Amino acid sequence: MAKHGHGRLGLLERERELAALDEVLSATRRGEGNVIAITGPPGIGKSKLLESAVATAANHGIQVFSARGTERERTSPFAIAAQAFGNLWAFADAGERQRLVAGHASHARSVLERADPAQSDPLAVIDGLYWMCVNLTSAAAPAVLAVDDVQWADPPSREFLAHLALRLRDLPIALIVAVRTGEQGRGDDLGWLYSVARRNILRPAPLSRKGVAQVVEWLLPGADTAFTEACERASGGNPFLVAELARTLRDEGVAPTAASARRVKRFLPDTVLKSVLARMNLLGAEARAIAEAVAVLGGGALLRQVARLAEVDPVSAESAADALAQAHILTAGEPLQFIHPLIEHAVYADVPAFARARAHRRAAILLDCDGARIGDVAAHLLLTRPDGDAAAVRTLREAASQAVAQGDMESAAQMLTRAVAEPPVSTERVGLLLELAAAQDYRSDITAEATIREALVLSTAGAERARALTALARFRFNRGEHVAAVQAYDQAFGETGTAGPAAEQLFAEYLTAHIFRAQLHPLGQARLSSVIEAAEQGNPPLDPGLLAHLALRTAFGGGSTDRVRVLAERATARDPLVDPRTRGFFAGMLVQALACVDELVLAEQIADAAITASRQRGSRPAHETASYHRAIPRYHMGALSAALGDLEQALVAADEGWSGSAWVLSLQTHIYLAQGAPAAARKALDRHPELVTGTMDASILLFAKARVELAEGNSATALSDSSEAGRQLAEDFGIDHPGFIAWRETAALAAAGTGDLKLAHELAVEALERARAVAGRRSVSLALRTAAAVSTDDPGATERIDLLSEAASMVEDHPAILERAYTLVDLGAELRAGGHLTAARSALRGGLQISDAIGARALAEKARGQLRATGARPRRAAQTGADALTPAERRVAEIAASGLTNPQIAQDLFVTTKTVETHLANAFRKLGINSRRELPAAFTS
Repeated sequence: MAKHGHGRLGLLERERELAALDEVLSATRRGEGNVIAITGPPGIGKSKLLESAVATAANHGIQVFSARGTERERTSPFAIAAQAFGNLWAFADAGERQRLVAGHASHARSVLERADPAQSDPLAVIDGLYWMCVNLTSAAAPAVLAVDDVQWADPPSREFLAHLALRLRDLPIALIVAVRTGEQGRGDDLGWLYSVARRNILRPAPLSRKGVAQVVEWLLPGADTAFTEACERASGGNPFLVAELARTLRDEGVAPTAASARRVKRFLPDTVLKSVLARMNLLGAEARAIAEAVAVLGGGALLRQVARLAEVDPVSAESAADALAQAHILTAGEPLQFIHPLIEHAVYADVPAFARARAHRRAAILLDCDGARIGDVAAHLLLTRPDGDAAAVRTLREAASQAVAQGDMESAAQMLTRAVAEPPVSTERVGLLLELAAAQDYRSDITAEATIREALVLSTAGAERARALTALARFRFNRGEHVAAVQAYDQAFGETGTAGPAAEQLFAEYLTAHIFRAQLHPLGQARLSSVIEAAEQGNPPLDPGLLAHLALRTAFGGGSTDRVRVLAERATARDPLVDPRTRGFFAGMLVQALACVDELVLAEQIADAAITASRQRGSRPAHETASYHRAIPRYHMGALSAALGDLEQALVAADEGWSGSAWVLSLQTHIYLAQGAPAAARKALDRHPELVTGTMDASILLFAKARVELAEGNSATALSDSSEAGRQLAEDFGIDHPGFIAWRETAALAAAGTGDLKLAHELAVEALERARAVAGRRSVSLALRTAAAVSTDDPGATERIDLLSEAASMVEDHPAILERAYTLVDLGAELRAGGHLTAARSALRGGLQISDAIGARALAEKARGQLRATGARPRRAAQTGADALTPAERRVAEIAASGLTNPQIAQDLFVTTKTVETHLANAFRKLGINSRRELPAAFTS
């Protein structure tokens, strides 16, 4: 039979898998992204298939980036990403580096340089790596990212791979990963991989009897059929074990005859691996030392490092490494690594436990001296025995801090647990325990309580004890034990007092965690009242988060517009996000407050600045939060299409399994109703997640439901829902502000719909009184319109016209353009009914012009119908042009009109370049233009 090279033997009976890999690579060359997974037990040939795909890709001119997960690197954040792209960065010139990290990709720089990470949102680094991949392939240069043993990948790298996999459709990148089944690292879920790969999951089968015979024949020529069948039974057809079994039998001098078949069964897999160790020992003490050093350092070690750890001189180390390669234990050349993980594990396990721990401590020192990443150094310290080494504690603590910064709380918890065990000096123990508790709590690890309790026992009075109590409060709150959490916060305040920056920051955190939950609101309100009183006496808080809380409560309480505006400006003076740790939550509170008092322009400006800041930081959650809040003033200012575009951006995470925020979906509902699309409003409403009663989310969504019910003619349900939403907000949260939720107006219209005109009139009167007392002109205008709508006077009566005329005057020069459109159309209809045709036409034309421009289609049709009734001939609705664009198309086209390129737009909106191209193509067609240069005119004509 023909002889096979070892490489071809490794691909025996893998024609189906090779064909699938070739198909994926062909698609990549065509510009199509794909994910393909190769799964199976150790030794089945996953790595050989991966190597073959990499070689094929390289032969076709495809960029190749490779990495392999190892047990010892899994605690080093972004180790896989650094492996894959580190050399690209190392050998790139200045111009190429600038191209690689352009835009959001700048957040990947710390990974590429294998440097200490910036203290930024970990998602920024993940997004940065994704955009670096976009930059890599922006010149239509396809790429392959091949990751072996992905089950051992560090969590941040795995999150990056998942993030990339979900967005590959529009990128010419093939993500090829090999997964060892039954060994999912630390139990992390790889469901994303199987979900995205779908049919591209390769499961290599054991070799057939014929395949086993070919391998045995290669190593033991002339093997008898009975002998090869015995080898098949002993190995289970596992390609690696078949080859090693044949080598072992050969080295033991077992003849490949039928008579020897019965001896084969003695050579089970464990025996095979022991024979590999015996083969290694025959090479001498230096070879064994080198192999053990490689096993301790892990794959990818440099010969000089291995030699130093093994305490072997460089020349002897080279000879030993060559001998190990010839013995089929290590691969040839540098970096040094074993030919198979099973051999690596066997060598590593054969090192005595104490010697192994000692070797890892020496490896940590060696790598630290070599300037290795601190996470790589800490990974070795995790495997050492406690020794009271202060330097080890510092290293582990610093590495844990970096892991926290990069979102890898599990690694952080492991490192901090090990640092506590070292142990640290007594003065550092409490701080270390609290850092450990924070990482444990983040992972919902119940052992965090015991860690915090230990810190409390050791802590002294003052700031140190307050930190421990605050940690306990967060733990209790995260477990739903709200009363216990409040008690712990109160104890923390007792230690620190309520004055000073630290106390203010703690207080802001307290309110942020509790203020929107019904059972905690009274206590939160009582605490906030002292801040409000102090501010009224000229002593406002200094903490920006507290200023945001104060602004919102000032607005809800009917405070002056000027006061709310000043508080908002102070809160955002240092940072548009107020406090980046909250991912834009405080900035959103300010937008809500400003919208309540009709400071719509400033509200949009703050949201704009928050969006810009989130882009600069690469924080997608903050970007989505700010996008939602910008939609609020835009909705009131009549920028309905732009507001919907913002909300689509806020829901960008829906593609990754997030069902959507009740706040976002509620605002979508209101905008669709303004556009005259009740079916779309109902659809948005039906996407709401499961809500917990006693939360403000539930009240917000219930009010949106009431408005949809009213639009659908279900007046009784609308009356019940709107009244209940108002009751919940007032009783549970102390909020009764028509600029936030105009529940009385909706309830009045619903009551009129049920025929209860008395109740409708009472609600309308209450609404107007409340609006005049605490709200701005927009809310007063809405209340006046509602009073006119439920009036028992005849259509066209003077009282109704007077109410609507006042409403129109309220918003005549006001940025609340949507309310102005409603007011003009309603006023025009009443004037027509009263026979004032000239005045009616003027009002109706104004209302039609606005409603057409902002896309309020139902309102525009009402205006047209009323104009026709006056004898006028209104123009038809626009069927083409800017009004025909979808929110996403308009958003992209407007940004393109400002001069940004497609990649820049994609990075601004956190979408792919191909998505931008699609939206622009549709926009060009609808606008009747052929180039970007024509876009500005298309939006101004």
